[in-house]
Amino acid sequence: MEIQDLYHLIPDMHCIPGCIQCCKDFGVPSRTKVEEERIKRFLEERGEGLRMAEGTTCPYVTQWGCSIYPVRPLICRLYGTSKNYPCIRGVVPLNPLDEDQETEILRLYYTYFA
Repeated sequence: MEIQDLYHLIPDMHCIPGCIQCCKDFGVPSRTKVEEERIKRFLEERGEGLRMAEGTTCPYVTQWGCSIYPVRPLICRLYGTSKNYPCIRGVVPLNPLDEDQETEILRLYYTYFA
């Protein structure tokens, strides 16, 4: 199983255009070594390096949104997709995850990628 396979189990979120509220409120997202390496490679390809957070704002958010969106970690992908990770602005996907689906995604994540 590849991390991308796991990400495909998470429903797409269609955030409010221009919203970066969750990126400003929660600091550096947790991530596994696999995800850290994906972010590092992504940034290196663009001539950038890893960044440090200041306060509660993710270091990868810009005024236009997430600068690492294609390689964002699982926690960012889960945000808003289930009752346990609700969007503070009330946005939900068309098919939110139920508790069993969320549990299975997290089990796979910690089994294969932690």
